[in-house]
Amino acid sequence: MGIRLRRNEECRMKNEKKAAIIMNPIPRWTKWFIGFLLVVALVLALRALSLMADLNPLVYRLGSLGWGKFAEVIVQNKITALWHAAAMTVCAGVFIWLYCGNKLRDQFLRNIAPWILLLIVAGDAFYLSRHYVKSMPLKAFQENDVIRVLKSDQNQHRVALVSQDGFYNNWLTYLFPYHGIKTINVTQMPRMPADYKKFFDAVGRNPLRLWQLSAVGFVLAPAQVWGQFQNDPAMKNTFELVYAYNVKPADSYVDVIPATSEQPGQHVVMRLLKPAPRFALLGAWEKVDDAEALRRLGSPDYRLFEKALIAPEFSVKQQDVSGKSDGEVQVFDYRPGRIRLRTSSVSPVILRLADKYDPDWRVRVDGQEGAVLRVDFIFMGVYLEPGIHEIFLEYTPARWPLVVQAVGFLIFAGAVVVLIIRRQKTFNAQHPTSNVQGP
Repeated sequence: MGIRLRRNEECRMKNEKKAAIIMNPIPRWTKWFIGFLLVVALVLALRALSLMADLNPLVYRLGSLGWGKFAEVIVQNKITALWHAAAMTVCAGVFIWLYCGNKLRDQFLRNIAPWILLLIVAGDAFYLSRHYVKSMPLKAFQENDVIRVLKSDQNQHRVALVSQDGFYNNWLTYLFPYHGIKTINVTQMPRMPADYKKFFDAVGRNPLRLWQLSAVGFVLAPAQVWGQFQNDPAMKNTFELVYAYNVKPADSYVDVIPATSEQPGQHVVMRLLKPAPRFALLGAWEKVDDAEALRRLGSPDYRLFEKALIAPEFSVKQQDVSGKSDGEVQVFDYRPGRIRLRTSSVSPVILRLADKYDPDWRVRVDGQEGAVLRVDFIFMGVYLEPGIHEIFLEYTPARWPLVVQAVGFLIFAGAVVVLIIRRQKTFNAQHPTSNVQGP
C-alpha cells in the first residue's frame, strides 16, 4: 500500500513539474533584456563591419594625425575588440535565455550552468591578459648603482634622459617608477600629448633651458654626449661627470657594470652644477597668452625665474616688477599626487612648482581652498600673500567613473540576488516536500 502511494505521489509531482514548466514561460522583462542584449550585439557587429569596409581611409587618417605605423594596429585592434564584445554579449543573452526560461529542465545541467559561464569568462580574461600583462623577473626592479646615484637628490630635482632607446625606455617605464625616480621624459608613444609637444618644440632646441625649467638635477646619456658637451662652450662648465657605466643585456633587463680603464663607460650620469629649484618663489608675474609664453621661454635672451608667466584664463592681481623674491620654501612631504610645503616671504609671490599643471590638482593654503594657476605654459603656480604659509597640494581626479562602476556592481549584485530568490521559489514550487510515509 505504501509503495503504491509513493508511486502515485511521484507521478503527481512529475505532472506538477511539467505543468509548472508550461505555466512558467520566460518572463516578459527577461525577454526584453535578452532582446536588448541582442540589439547591442548587432550594433557592435555592424560597427565592426563598417570599420572593416572603411579600413584604408581610417588608417590614412590616423597616420596623418601622427600615429604613423601604429595607425593600422590601432584600427585592427578596434575591429577585434568590437567583434569580441559582440560575441560575449551574445553569450550573455543565450545564457540568460537558457537559465531563466526553464530550458534547462535537468537539475544537474541547471546547477552546472553558472559554472560554465564562469569558465567562459575566466578563459576569456586569461586569453586577453596575454596582451596586457607580461611577467618580469624581480631582478629587473632591483636597485643598481645608477638608481643609488639618482636617489641622492630625487626629492629636490628630476632626471632627464637624452635618449629613450633600448634599456633607457625600460628604465623609464618600469624601474624608475618602482623606485620613485621622477623624470621629465614620458614613455615612448606613437603620438606625444599636444601640450608636451608644443612645450618641447618651443624649448627643446635648447636642452639646458628645458632642463632648468623642469628642475632637472641629473642627466642620463650615452657617453658621446658628455664629449659633445665638453666641446660646446655653452655646456662645458654646466655639468660634472658623476658616474660612468656599461650595461650587460639579460632577460628583460640589463646589469649595470661600473666603467674601468679597460672597459670605458658607454653610458654616463651627469649632474647639473647649478640646477633650477623644484619649488621657487617669484616676486613678479605677468599674464600672457600661450603663444607669447612659449616664445619667451624658448628665447635665449629671456631670463628664467625672474617672472612667472601666467595663463590669461586665471584671475590674479598683476605684479610686473623686476627682481626675485627673498622668500624661502621648505619641503615637508612629497609623494605622487601629494605635496606639503611651508613658505615665507615679505611680499606677495607666486609659488612656482616644476610639476605639470592639471585642472584636477587642488591646493589648500593655511587650510583654506586656493587656486592652482598654470604658469610658464605647462607648470603649476599658487598665489601667496606675504607671511608664512602652509601649502598642501593634492591631485584629486573626478570620482564619477568610480561611482558609475560602484553603481554597476550594485545593480549586478542585486540582479544576482533576485535571480537566486526567483529560482529558489520556482524550485520549491516544483518540488514540494512529501509527507506521505509507508506503513
